Amino acid sequence: MIKSIIGGFILSFILLLGCTIANVNSETVFFAVFILLVGLAIIISGVAVSGDRMKANLATESKTDKKWRITNSINLMLADAPVLGVFLLIHYFI
Repeated sequence: MIKSIIGGFILSFILLLGCTIANVNSETVFFAVFILLVGLAIIISGVAVSGDRMKANLATESKTDKKWRITNSINLMLADAPVLGVFLLIHYFI
């Protein structure tokens, strides 16, 4: 999980460097990446389906599949935290 947070900081640094070099609005880029990572976490975790479908998925999937989904969703959200932090810094202080 620490690797995910470090990966988020590295992603934030690369995005900030790329936005600076390309002279692009970094606030828009960070917000788009934040939404993309949250969307991926939602898709992987399976919470974007109805309750009946989620119950059927939970009943038929193996324990390793469930662990993989939960672990990767948490890792994506942890990697997304530094991106959100940099976005908020840019939005309110720059």
